[in-house]
Amino acid sequence: MTTLMLLPDGMRRWSQAHGVSLDDGYTAMADKLIEFMGWAKEEGITTLYVTASSAANHSRPESAVITFMEAFNDVVKRCHNDCNFEFSGSLDLVPDLHLTELEALRDKSNKESEFTLHYILGMSLSHEVVGIFNKLNGKIPVMTEEILAANAYVPKEVDFLIRTGGAIRMSSFFPLMSPYAELHFSSLLFPDMTRADFDAALQDLRGRDRRFGGYPA
Repeated sequence: MTTLMLLPDGMRRWSQAHGVSLDDGYTAMADKLIEFMGWAKEEGITTLYVTASSAANHSRPESAVITFMEAFNDVVKRCHNDCNFEFSGSLDLVPDLHLTELEALRDKSNKESEFTLHYILGMSLSHEVVGIFNKLNGKIPVMTEEILAANAYVPKEVDFLIRTGGAIRMSSFFPLMSPYAELHFSSLLFPDMTRADFDAALQDLRGRDRRFGGYPA
C-alpha cells in the first residue's frame, strides 16, 4: 500500500500564461487531476490525498472560491463510481452548497474500490491542531499518538508528496502525522504535467533511502 499526497499548484498562473479565464484554468486542472488519478492507479498508489484548498484560500474573493470548489467537486462527480471518495479538513470554511454536494458524492462513491481519492479542504496545521484540542479538551485524560492520528485531517501516513507550481515550501499543507513523507517539488504548473513528468517524480521519490530516523541498513 502506497499513499501519495498531491499539492496541485499553478492554475492562476497557467490561466494568465494561456490568456484564458481562471474558470478555464481550473477546468484544465480538473481534467489533469482525472489523468493524474489514472497514472497513480497504474503505479500502485492506493490512496491519493489532494490538497484541494488551504484555510487561507477560503479568504479569497467569493467568485474565486466558487471557481476552485466547483472544479474540485466536478472531478468527484466524474470519478466517484470508480473510486472510494473521502474528505476532511477545516470543513467550517467550506461553502455549505459545495460541502453538501461532497457529502452526497462521498456516500455514493464506490466503497469496494481498492483506490481512495481523499480531499483535504481548508488545510492548515494551526487550524488542525487547534481544532483537535477544542474537540477533545476535557474529554480525554491524556493525549496519545493514536488519538491524535484518529482525529488528524490525514488519517493514513503519507509516503510521498508532490507539489507543482515551483514553490519549495509547504504553505501549511504538511500532513500532521507524516513526519517521514518524502517530498518532490516540481517547477511545472499543474495543468502542464505529463505522464513522463509524473513518472520522473515518482522515480525520484521511490529512489530515496528511507531510514525513518534510523541508521542505514
